[in-house]
Amino acid sequence: MQPYAVRVADLTVVAPQVDSSPIPLVEGVDLAVGRQEVMGIVGETGSGKTLTMKAMLGLLPAGTRGTGRIWIEGDTKGFDLAAPESMRAIRGKAIGVVLQNPVGMFDPLIKIRHQLVEGVLARKLMTRDQAFARAHELLESMGFLDAEAVLQLYPHQLSGGMSQRAAIAMALMPHPQVIIADEPTSALDAHLRIEVLEILRRLAKEQHSAVLIVSHDLGLVSNFCDSIAVMYAGRVVEHGPARAVLSVPQHPYTEALLTCSPALDAEPRAVLRVIGGAPPPPGTWPPGCVFQPRCPLAFDRCATERPALSTHGARSAACHLAFRESA
Repeated sequence: MQPYAVRVADLTVVAPQVDSSPIPLVEGVDLAVGRQEVMGIVGETGSGKTLTMKAMLGLLPAGTRGTGRIWIEGDTKGFDLAAPESMRAIRGKAIGVVLQNPVGMFDPLIKIRHQLVEGVLARKLMTRDQAFARAHELLESMGFLDAEAVLQLYPHQLSGGMSQRAAIAMALMPHPQVIIADEPTSALDAHLRIEVLEILRRLAKEQHSAVLIVSHDLGLVSNFCDSIAVMYAGRVVEHGPARAVLSVPQHPYTEALLTCSPALDAEPRAVLRVIGGAPPPPGTWPPGCVFQPRCPLAFDRCATERPALSTHGARSAACHLAFRESA
């Protein structure tokens, strides 16, 4: 196996039921991301991508339970995802987090300078002088011409783009091996989306970190990722190098996402294509392929037999028709 910065094995999330079996929300997710690699985890709302991220952080919502194991580079034992309290040792240290709403990451009554450094100071990872120097350096690396002035601001004085860059700086403060960004561009306009994703990609290389970007927009995120994992109904249905996945998708769902992704240079008022139907809610997944009711290529076998995630070289796909041309 190639060296990795973070690896997850058999990650599963369930919602316990009082009088019946637990309802699976995410099933059997396996991921490995190397240093300086950017991986995009994509899928429609409800596909399980954000729950996967929260399970990796030990931050699942009340009423849900995760199982599986996560390893950070250099650790041989790993951490049990069924014991989320164990994640406190690495969350905010080895793993940095950028949330969907950057404004919500900050206390409105405290200046940015103090909020950027409080985490590393509380964990005694740096001295105060080292922490403020690190904060200044990070803000400069993200394009702030006057980093010192930004440090003196309160959160409400930052624009959306400035807030997102400050949130990224806060996640990078402890030199994490892994950065998880959950929909980091959803609240930004088109220009700022590209800017923020370029920052994440550049910092992954410069900081020698692995970056996982959770997004519903395959078309946008894929331009900034080295690899892509496509999720549908709680499972990874396709995974591989970004260029290969984009050029020859092996799962019909991946191809449908590409077709429906809006282009940044699209004509005004252009009709946006959509995937017909909707993902099945947890607890109602069909016995066969979960995408079968919406798939234009479905045949009899798809309705009764769930395809396993088969591997071909560096790529994987969960479809009965995957890799037939390559066989």
